[in-house]
Amino acid sequence: MAGQGAHITIFSRKQKLLDEARSEIIAVRQDDSQKITAVAGDMGIAANAHSLLASQSQMPDILYCVAGGTPTECGFLVDLEPETFERCMVNNYYSSVYPAQAVLRRWVEDDANAEIPPCPRTRKIIFVNSSASLIPTPGYLAYSAAKAAQRALADTMRLEAMRYSGPQSTYVVQCIFAHNFITPTFLEEQKSKPSLTKRIEGTEAIGGGSAADISALESRFPHAHKIAPEIVAAVASNDFAVLDKRLEPQILWANMIGTSPRRGWGIVDCLFAFLMFLEAMDRQWPLCT
Repeated sequence: MAGQGAHITIFSRKQKLLDEARSEIIAVRQDDSQKITAVAGDMGIAANAHSLLASQSQMPDILYCVAGGTPTECGFLVDLEPETFERCMVNNYYSSVYPAQAVLRRWVEDDANAEIPPCPRTRKIIFVNSSASLIPTPGYLAYSAAKAAQRALADTMRLEAMRYSGPQSTYVVQCIFAHNFITPTFLEEQKSKPSLTKRIEGTEAIGGGSAADISALESRFPHAHKIAPEIVAAVASNDFAVLDKRLEPQILWANMIGTSPRRGWGIVDCLFAFLMFLEAMDRQWPLCT
């Protein structure tokens, strides 16, 4: 987005990560006139999210709710401490719902007092979810539940946002179902992830962040810098579900669409859903005979 000329403001609890991210964004912006701002604060606390977003001088056109992950919350239900579930909900759900509410309120109030433009402006809220919300995987219980809540938030908010679209603005809500790719957080997960979970997702030979581990990961999963451009390009479609080009997330999404809208004309999603139905029938039929 910086490469396309956008002004960007990023929020995080950790100042060090903010400074590093800001430097990376500045390095790829189109020109020096673009404002790249970093603000420290916990967006999982309602008062913080509302006050920090209200204090920004510039009205955003797009909000990305990116916070989340599960670096230390992997494990089976009987092994996890109760605070694990609270932490996962704060990091993955509350850090999305509070900023989304704050920005949507600002937009609705702004539209109520704005003149009608020649063409309605587009205002987007984009939630970064996970394919973990599309398939039950032992070991991801705390994370999957939080991401399932975030998906429900996005799906319901998509319907509510229709009430506010009008001659001033068109509201778009999207949900990115990110599949496994290499990040520092993903490497951190491998240190505490149950062996069963690793076998299911194909990371059983990977223990941590050594050179051998990373080499093994790279043979199966792409780095974030490869996936990010695909996701940003897919966001431009305005489809509710946003996926990268790999086959696995396409199939998982098609199998778990439910009442969410299909992408584009729906042909690809329907085809994948039918194939998954045939596969399920093929596996179940021997059990029935």
